[in-house]
Amino acid sequence: MPILIIAVVIIILTIAAGVWLYFENNRIDSTVYEIPVSGLPKEYNGFRIVQISDFHNNVLGKDNEKLMDAVQAAKPDIIVITGDFIDSRNTHTDISLNLSKQLVEVAPVYYVTGNHEHRMPDILAEFETELQKLGVHVLHGESQYITREGKKLQIIGVDDPTFYYPDDEFEGKESEELAADVKRLCDSNCSSILLAHRPVFFDDYAAAGVDVSFAGHEHGGQFRVPFIGGVFAPDEGLMPKYCEGVHTIGDSTLVVSRGLGQSVFPFRVNNSPELVTAVLKCK
Repeated sequence: MPILIIAVVIIILTIAAGVWLYFENNRIDSTVYEIPVSGLPKEYNGFRIVQISDFHNNVLGKDNEKLMDAVQAAKPDIIVITGDFIDSRNTHTDISLNLSKQLVEVAPVYYVTGNHEHRMPDILAEFETELQKLGVHVLHGESQYITREGKKLQIIGVDDPTFYYPDDEFEGKESEELAADVKRLCDSNCSSILLAHRPVFFDDYAAAGVDVSFAGHEHGGQFRVPFIGGVFAPDEGLMPKYCEGVHTIGDSTLVVSRGLGQSVFPFRVNNSPELVTAVLKCK
């Protein structure tokens, strides 16, 4: 009899764990940050930026209806996609393209690459062509400007550092080329927004004079411990510093999304998919 009871308890716990994991991985945390920006023109006070990162061609609700509901509720002025929009191990570009088609109907969309895009250059070329047909702004080491009542806001986009090492996997090394590109692109005459994939280069982003940087890549540490945070992340290892949230160096701010999808490990633990909204404020 005790063996039967133990077996029943194990079965119940297993089912409960499965239900909990399903719930955790299919709900969306909508996080809002207010970001003070020195020198921000008053025309951009309250400007809302929704960040989609590390989507990995995920599905959150039928046709990503759940995600689109969250995006529309955030009332973005622009939407930024900070890499790993598709997944190199389980690639379904149609999912990400269908989402993009819906996103551009809500607000202008800006996109930069992640390390997963680097792994599939042939697929990426066709994928980005389709993105551009939909009206997505694809940025490869370049910038564009938004103008409101004569005042400019710069949007800078840089590729993941793996693109700077075509014959060698990046493996966490420093990227002087990436830092040089950010410095070259940053316009000191107006407020600047940087879209990048990896947060570990925040020192370089800040040194270049970027006002607000957006990054992802770390998946929130994948496994999160209550009151402690993320356990492990690429580039940073155990107890990563830049796996989520807002960080500052001087007048420069970094916003890190926990991401919306899964990659190597198929589950996020205590770490639901996250949609970030950053609200710019005059400082």
